[in-house]
Amino acid sequence: MADSIPHAAVGKKASPLVKAMIRELLLSQDPAGYISNCRVIINAKPPQYSKISVPVLILAGEEDKSAPLDGCKKMFEEIGSSEKKLEVMEGVGHWHCLEAFDEVAKLIEGFYHEIQ
Repeated sequence: MADSIPHAAVGKKASPLVKAMIRELLLSQDPAGYISNCRVIINAKPPQYSKISVPVLILAGEEDKSAPLDGCKKMFEEIGSSEKKLEVMEGVGHWHCLEAFDEVAKLIEGFYHEIQ
């Protein structure tokens, strides 16, 4: 996984340094912990998105294969909050904060100012 995910789970904006960082993050994880996390995700029940009433910002990677954009759009539509925003990050895969940290920071800061 450490040899494939850094290339398969990122978007075209990801630099070689980002791919190397992802590889190191994967290699440093305890395999049992990683497996346990995957099991939790697989067995999790979807939350009741309609009951969410606080401001919500969803950052979606346009090229994310792990959390595809269609799923993010569906979740966004179900969220009950009147203050919600879906931002699609072009050229970004699953590792938003590593692939486009400046853009992530700007989007979060912008949303913060919108809801104040």
